Amino acid sequence: MNGNKLQIVLIGGAIFLTLIVVLIFSGVLPGLKDKSQESATLELWGFDDNRVWDQTLRVHKDENPKVTVYYKRKTLENFEPDLLNAIARGDSPDIFILPSEYLKKFEDKISSAPPLLTTEREIEQQFVESAKQFLTAKKEVLGIPLYADPLVLYWNKDIFTREGIALPPKTWDEFLQISQKITKKDNAGNITVSGAALGRAKNIKNAAAILTALFLQSGEKIINEKNEIVLGESVRAGEISLRPAESALRFFSEFADSGKISHSWVSSLPEAQELFLSGKLGIYIGFSSEYEQMRKKNPHTAIGIAHLPILNGQKATYGSTFAPAVPLASRNYLSAWQFIKFLTSKEISKLFSDSQMRASPRRDLFSSYQGDPVRSVFAESNLSLKSWTNPDPAKTDLVFEELIENMALKKDTMRALLTKAANKIIEINKTR
Repeated sequence: MNGNKLQIVLIGGAIFLTLIVVLIFSGVLPGLKDKSQESATLELWGFDDNRVWDQTLRVHKDENPKVTVYYKRKTLENFEPDLLNAIARGDSPDIFILPSEYLKKFEDKISSAPPLLTTEREIEQQFVESAKQFLTAKKEVLGIPLYADPLVLYWNKDIFTREGIALPPKTWDEFLQISQKITKKDNAGNITVSGAALGRAKNIKNAAAILTALFLQSGEKIINEKNEIVLGESVRAGEISLRPAESALRFFSEFADSGKISHSWVSSLPEAQELFLSGKLGIYIGFSSEYEQMRKKNPHTAIGIAHLPILNGQKATYGSTFAPAVPLASRNYLSAWQFIKFLTSKEISKLFSDSQMRASPRRDLFSSYQGDPVRSVFAESNLSLKSWTNPDPAKTDLVFEELIENMALKKDTMRALLTKAANKIIEINKTR
């Protein structure tokens, strides 16, 4: 064998051995996983009650006896400062559940997955469309979806029956018609039964999210591919120039305008979910995660669930996709990503989703929800879930809430109010 051939053989052998070692330590070679896996203690942060994680973590411990995972519960309000402070102290968790709308804020603080553990192609094939948010321009994977929380339409079956309405609305036109039919006023013009909760932010906790859904359905991007805020700008549709944000905001705000036939809401009414559970609100738009909460608050309310109404034949809703991610500061990079791969596998994803009355974002589990009147809607909504590249969710929600209230109080023209809102988001985007 000549020198060149010998060199090729040696190089090839070295590459092969390196590949085998990587596969062993990443757990891809199942027969060698238990022997090769290093001991590790992982700290996991999430938003669910500890009991939700109990069974999942027990199964993981049985299959991976050398790895211990400790879970800490956080709230959406405190997880960001807690995480940043922990990283600054050198006390970072190894894994944290990352809501998709916070991805832009944290993308420079999280690691990408080992390429041999998961790939862009796997994410696109195995998970819903919203999973693409966790893929970088370099085709790196920053997180693998574990669950989603889309907006859905809740309807009071007793009110619908009383009014002779058989089915929930499928389009926003039907939504408007049904709301008009349900809404009742006394002789003084006070609303005694509301058809739908839209138009204000003061007493509708999901107002910013509902308006965002209408924006995205109408074709409003809010922010474009160049990271430019385009809220309220005109777009071309063939030969026609449209302003989708204005159409969406007009529709939303008219439910709080006493001069419109769509009028069904005032700021003096109780908070929307509370009114719905009291039997005085026909349609409530809320997140899928609210279903169990509402059932516990009032088990006597006959709650129906449907997909958010569609616009122009396009089915879409808005919400968050939650994916476990690994901070750059984690000291257990490989073990953390191995746990994420385990957590988002078909069997464990189903186990975890079942513990919380959720629908997994994995495409290969959708058929398992077909006979379930609740989770089939959640699964369908996961499929059509859309979002936007939000620079700071807490701050942009306040901007949208202010926009909604200013519209209701007629503080300026709609175009002027949208321009002011866009300028505020531009400043947020600069300082994120």
